[in-house]
Amino acid sequence: MPIHKNLPVFLGAWLLSAVPLDGLALDNLLIDQPQLPDILTASRLRQSAAEVPGSMTLIDRELIRASGARDIPEILRLVPGMMVGQRRGNQFNVNYHGTSITEARRLQVLIDGRSVYRPGLATVDWAEIPLAIEDIDHIEVFRGPNTAAYGANAFLGVVNIVTRHPREDIGTRLKVVKGKRGVNDWYASQSFSTANSQTRLSLSGIEDDGFDTFGGILGFRQFEPDQDYRDGRRGSRFNLRSAIQLNASQSIDWQVAASEMTRQSYYDYEPFLQPVTPALGGYDSNITQYAPKSDYRNRDYAVQLRWNNDLSSDHNLQVLAYAQHMERLRDWRVCDSPLVFSPELQQLAGMTSLGARRVSRWLRTPRIWNGLTLPEYMEGSMRGTYLPEHGELALQVEQQRLALLDSEMACWDINQNLRESRYHLEVQDTLRISEQLRMVNGASVREDRVNSQTYFGGVLNNRIYQLFSNIEYRPHQRLLLQAGGMYEDDRRIGDSFSPRLASHLFLAPQHSLRLVYSEAVRSPDMFENNATWSYPVKNLSGPVSGPQQYYITATGPGNLGQEQMRSRELGYNGHFAEQGLSIDIRYFREQLRDLNSQPLKIEDFLPDNESEANFRGFESQIDWRVTRNDRLRLTHARIRFDATASMDQRLTPKHSGSAAWLRQWPANWHTSLIYHGADKLNERRFERVDARIEKRMQVTPASQLTLALNWQQRLDKQGMTWRENLYDSPRQYYLSAELDF
Repeated sequence: MPIHKNLPVFLGAWLLSAVPLDGLALDNLLIDQPQLPDILTASRLRQSAAEVPGSMTLIDRELIRASGARDIPEILRLVPGMMVGQRRGNQFNVNYHGTSITEARRLQVLIDGRSVYRPGLATVDWAEIPLAIEDIDHIEVFRGPNTAAYGANAFLGVVNIVTRHPREDIGTRLKVVKGKRGVNDWYASQSFSTANSQTRLSLSGIEDDGFDTFGGILGFRQFEPDQDYRDGRRGSRFNLRSAIQLNASQSIDWQVAASEMTRQSYYDYEPFLQPVTPALGGYDSNITQYAPKSDYRNRDYAVQLRWNNDLSSDHNLQVLAYAQHMERLRDWRVCDSPLVFSPELQQLAGMTSLGARRVSRWLRTPRIWNGLTLPEYMEGSMRGTYLPEHGELALQVEQQRLALLDSEMACWDINQNLRESRYHLEVQDTLRISEQLRMVNGASVREDRVNSQTYFGGVLNNRIYQLFSNIEYRPHQRLLLQAGGMYEDDRRIGDSFSPRLASHLFLAPQHSLRLVYSEAVRSPDMFENNATWSYPVKNLSGPVSGPQQYYITATGPGNLGQEQMRSRELGYNGHFAEQGLSIDIRYFREQLRDLNSQPLKIEDFLPDNESEANFRGFESQIDWRVTRNDRLRLTHARIRFDATASMDQRLTPKHSGSAAWLRQWPANWHTSLIYHGADKLNERRFERVDARIEKRMQVTPASQLTLALNWQQRLDKQGMTWRENLYDSPRQYYLSAELDF
């Protein structure tokens, strides 16, 4: 049924709820369930799911285990409206609702409140997060803008990964996972307690081969049939967490984490004179065949401390401080025509990067342009920006090319090394003023730092100040009003304010209808706004005379504004205790403006605030404990959208969702069956069924052995997000063995 035809049903329910409810005797039908888990992520106030000012998905430990997931993004497939794709076998992209397919710039991701959103390149490297899935207690996902509570990065939503308290894992745990496609994971942890503290040390590793062989064209390269697709990974992680109870009212929780990851990568330097297709032939066939390894060496480090002080039963003070450092190291030797060091080409690229690209395309395949001269071709294809001096420079470059026919390659060392650091200090004060009124207020300061000669020409810093407040007022037991906002002062962007207003009408204590209005912003990252992207030339060899400077430099505009969003939501959240049934339904309209949706390539680096997108639709999630041993979970998202940028039009399926059945059998057998589906993810269908069979055996009174088989079956024949992301077989399986003692 069309969305607009369903809207009167929701509005009618809202209006009906405005009449006196005592006469409806709804409390007898909708029984309260005070044991439901509280939500912390939404507003920074501890709330039940029916009180949250927006839509929440809570993925508990049982569901995480039943999924059999080896990566956090695989778990997020269980969130309605969450789009999980892969650029390569070792690189996930996670977006809520959609927008940019290549980079997930608009989703805040936290680990126990610490942001792992990269400060320089505004994305999340899921593979490098220094956290094993075995250490996760649950994941809270706020679906919708939450800048009011977490600042400019929480543009489309917030994922908060909450780790298990050390007291819950006292003892030793060992686990190994082996399977197809090179799967070779391991995990070991040791937890112990003293009179006033609990500590857990965990070590883990992950390894696989990524996607399988591939034959075809990827970017500018021609892959031979059955050629190995280099997108495997191998990494290790360290995590130490300790909770210390200082006295009856004060506690400290601290963590130290680190990870090291090697990710295979294909050679993605694009030569200036590479043939467009092998069938056309072209210049420099030796450059075509040159493709050395160019793998990533990545390291992440973090230290975090949270001090909690219960000043009274109604007043709490928290201080959160953390520091983290990320390194993305990648260096290799590239080869190209000596033409890339031409001063005339450099001058042309400085005047118009589009003109330089047109010259490159012309020189690659000159015979297909129907007798046009190079200036004539440029004039007809440069969107009205062509100038006569562009043609003059282009002709000089063409003459230089003729003089370099069949010349020796020019080769030199380049790198894409980047180091990013963040230092964050936050104070949060939570106060219950009365039974009807409570609030949370806080302030934070954050220092971001990037260091890269390639991307920034050196070191760049940014400082951000935040003031936030969320107020909850209950004038009547049936009515809850909430207001919140975040004021931010970004040294490089300016200041902004993001408000949120919400009202809840309760049919019963755990059943509410909600209306939410919120505004959000996303600040451009330092790479978008302040890049100075060039390739310093080192150890150059080949027939190059004169200046040794690569012809193109990409420079950020420095004046990008913030992306803007307005969101309206009408929803229902309810829990039927006797039936063990929880339901959340959401209708939303989201208007996104001033988006930067341009692809950021060194030869085409033109970030702007010119794009727009609109999302509207329904999301629903149902969690039903049918019996003591059976649990069903269903999610669905139907999204209608329009976007002015082509890249923003490709990621959002009209329909997506999941269906899960978890079952506990006699003799400690556990099974799960989960279906994931999306009708169009980057224009490709995705359907997969995941099955898990688990047996738990008590070895001794103090030890338990768990064996599990995980099976994944693709039901479609599409590539994963991109056409080249294919497996030889639609089936994947891996076995795990876990010992607890």
